[in-house]
Amino acid sequence: MTIEIADRLIKLRKKYGYSQEELADKLGLSRQAVSKWERAEASPDTDNLICLAKLYGVSLDELLNTDDSVETIVEEQVKPGQKESSSEGIHIVDDEGNEVHIGNHHIYLKDKDGKNVEKKHILGKAEKVNILISSILGGLALITYILLGVLLGMWWNAWVVFFVPEIIASIVRCIQHKNANKFNMTFTACFVFFFVCMVAPGGLWHPMWVVFLAIPVYHSICGSINKVLGKKDEDEEYEKE
Repeated sequence: MTIEIADRLIKLRKKYGYSQEELADKLGLSRQAVSKWERAEASPDTDNLICLAKLYGVSLDELLNTDDSVETIVEEQVKPGQKESSSEGIHIVDDEGNEVHIGNHHIYLKDKDGKNVEKKHILGKAEKVNILISSILGGLALITYILLGVLLGMWWNAWVVFFVPEIIASIVRCIQHKNANKFNMTFTACFVFFFVCMVAPGGLWHPMWVVFLAIPVYHSICGSINKVLGKKDEDEEYEKE
């Protein structure tokens, strides 16, 4: 936003006797948002511009009237060193062109030449919960294996219990992310294959290999459903950024 428009917003607000807090209440915003407009650090979005125009009884042309060129206005939207906020995170560019992007799950650093790129993954609450669940289940699986080995002598086949923690943890991930593609079908197929082959009399090693075909089929179906629903895998978004 240009200084000229910011000054006009200040004058109109004072003309109608509103404080920044009162104006913010009317627009359903924070006082800080109004303050940023009036310091030309941020611009009202289209909906807020329309509300301001109606509130002050002026047209959008009058509200935004400026002698600056379109190029100047565009340049003012993103100033060097200014912080941009969006639903995807916070983006900061300093005077030298170095960039920092802070998203929900990562910090992305890049210098002005596009070199020295560094990405740091941030563990969210859901991921921390999943790690805790995996750790607890892993401990239970170890105890179960030892008990089955000591009490029933199942040292040679009870090891399949170690597949279970990741399978359960992946179910939790599915629920957390509302994404069936988070389910670990690979571990599940391996568990079913080895469990059935080792438990069934005579073994079923040959016909049971077909369970592995379920892995690509399952993820293909889930991927297609996610595309229809407009969902993106978080790992893919992280790599693109």
